Amino acid sequence: MSAVLDAIEVKKFGGELSQEAIREVVNGYTAGEVPDYQMSSLLMAIFIRGMGYEETLALTRAMAESGQQYSFPECVDKHSTGGVGDKISLISLPIAAACGAPVAKLSGRGLGLTGGTIDKLESIPGFSADLSEDRFHRQVEEVGLAILEAGGLAPADKAIYALRDTTGTVDSLPLIGSSIVSKKVATGAGHLLYDVKCGSGAFMKTPEDARELAELLVRLSESLGVKASALITDMDNPLGRAIGNALEVRESVRFLTGGEVPGDLDHEARLVAARLLELKGVGEPEAAVEKAISSGAAYDKLQRFVNAQGGAADDLESLPLSEEVREVAAPRSGYVFRFAALGIGRASLTLGAGREKKEDAVDPGAGVEVLAKVGDRVEEGEPVARLYGSRDPGRAEELVREALELSDEPVEAPPGILDSL
Repeated sequence: MSAVLDAIEVKKFGGELSQEAIREVVNGYTAGEVPDYQMSSLLMAIFIRGMGYEETLALTRAMAESGQQYSFPECVDKHSTGGVGDKISLISLPIAAACGAPVAKLSGRGLGLTGGTIDKLESIPGFSADLSEDRFHRQVEEVGLAILEAGGLAPADKAIYALRDTTGTVDSLPLIGSSIVSKKVATGAGHLLYDVKCGSGAFMKTPEDARELAELLVRLSESLGVKASALITDMDNPLGRAIGNALEVRESVRFLTGGEVPGDLDHEARLVAARLLELKGVGEPEAAVEKAISSGAAYDKLQRFVNAQGGAADDLESLPLSEEVREVAAPRSGYVFRFAALGIGRASLTLGAGREKKEDAVDPGAGVEVLAKVGDRVEEGEPVARLYGSRDPGRAEELVREALELSDEPVEAPPGILDSL
């Protein structure tokens, strides 16, 4: 009997797969020797029966080692599980780099509601995330910050995830954890912070589920030689005001140049940067973060990084947005109780800021600007959101209206940081 059939038999009865069996199946599927229908059967057995920690670790290691691997033991990196308006990497990574913690990051593109860091950066004219390995290493050394498109990293995970996406086996904790960590381990950064989003606009809907995933991500990373920690952050409401590629870059620039941004974004960006420095062992991380921002060193680092990757850093503060703009007005007076991230994300996607299928084109100037945050008082007819984009703005406006919940009584803004480990 073949390795994959053996594995199916073991797992469908709740048995434990050996490290050797997992590696053989993963390598066989990556090489095209294991057919989709057999791998689908094994994934469903795992989905139903689960995996123990040692099995999950073996799967993570096998996928990480299935392709090219980098080694940046002195570098820091962060990974977000994805959210609406999540531009924390654009802010916190230049800050960390400006404080002497070099950053080597391999990132991806957005799919569905989750915006991709590469898409956001490519809204900057000329920016390219297509770097050779040699240039990637040199830029980390010379600039202290480089972001490369993940591309062929952990090819086994890429193939297995595509199959999970079409077979109803995505939401399995061991499969989620091994997928995320395999790519980060292959990236090679020695210090890693996970930002696990929780709420309507995130994959994990409850704090309990988010903490379980965060604990698994940290444990797997530590087992594979990466110093790691995690934050669990709110994603019931969009982060900051900007949702969309150029919009989010502009909001990030506003933060780094001393402009005013919403409190949730300000607090989380500073905390993430400080946690990265703490992982790296930098003394007095909060003070270092404040100095990097106030001195302009963090923004200078962002500009150097953008220039190094072919972008026009001089254009950062005036990136072009869609010329078609409309405002959404409050239907009545009241206090903003909730501006559901799920609805705002769908509106942004409808306008063209994201992609429903991998081959979809993205409009870098499209998106949503949220003009009212939870706790704000709004009056009837007052603008609560601004829509950018020409792709079905009418439907986008409906989605924004549905996302807005108003209260007659004052509302306290929810905490942005829900847990930490």
